Amino acid sequence: MTKEEALQQLEYVLKLRNLSAHTITMYLFFSRRFIDFTQKAEMNDLTLRDIQDYTMMMIERGDNPKSINVVICAIRYLYESVLNKVYTRRQFPNLRYTHQDPFVFSKEMIQDLLNTPDCRMRLIILLGVDCGFRAAEVAHLRISDIDSKNNLITIHQSKRNKTRVVKLSQACLDALRKYWLLYKPDDYFFPGKKENRHIATATVNDWFNQYIKKFSFYNKSIHYHSLRHTFATNMLENGCDIFLLKKLLGHDSLQSTARYIHMQVSDIESAFSLSDVWGLQ
Repeated sequence: MTKEEALQQLEYVLKLRNLSAHTITMYLFFSRRFIDFTQKAEMNDLTLRDIQDYTMMMIERGDNPKSINVVICAIRYLYESVLNKVYTRRQFPNLRYTHQDPFVFSKEMIQDLLNTPDCRMRLIILLGVDCGFRAAEVAHLRISDIDSKNNLITIHQSKRNKTRVVKLSQACLDALRKYWLLYKPDDYFFPGKKENRHIATATVNDWFNQYIKKFSFYNKSIHYHSLRHTFATNMLENGCDIFLLKKLLGHDSLQSTARYIHMQVSDIESAFSLSDVWGLQ
């Protein structure tokens, strides 16, 4: 089997599972880079050592362990679904890494970010911090998704092809209208270079990454998804029910939503012990 035949078969299998177009593109990209790294022409000659060598190369290059795990997932799919080569998780493991709380912007930081004459950047920020958008959801946003009468935005076929509805704030609606008056989009709010296409998700991330570097509070842990973290954290802190927040974020499991529950000192102080309640000596 040649490289192109393997990639075509991988694309077929991924579509058969009904994965999103973004996931399919990403898996194909990572698989192609891995195959090019091995310099092997016959795909049946790929071995476990090839995977291990590629993983070690990414580690030594300093790639983020979470990013490496995404690549590993793509390669595992190639091996198991196309090449019929299955290895145990001990042979072909995901990388271990230290979980860190996501970066959350303060009110003052968000105000600084919104204080810009660039109406496009202001809109992108509000979609993240007011509506909990992912970068890919920003790129895919269409005029038809906006229900200004009921102050709602429908996010179609997002992660895992899920559709959800979120509240449209007045500030975000004003930003959408101002942006539309300036750019006059007729379908996608952020059209791509090709007709009837939207911009790439990477473009949204690049715009934000370039913008955030201008601020004194910038650090490498900040990225566009930090706006979504800020949205989720503040929703919980201001009394939003965690089950409602799960729906607003489009999470499959409550565990994903629960990561935004940050224990503060004030939370601990308001707790109690059973010995105090029951008067135990």
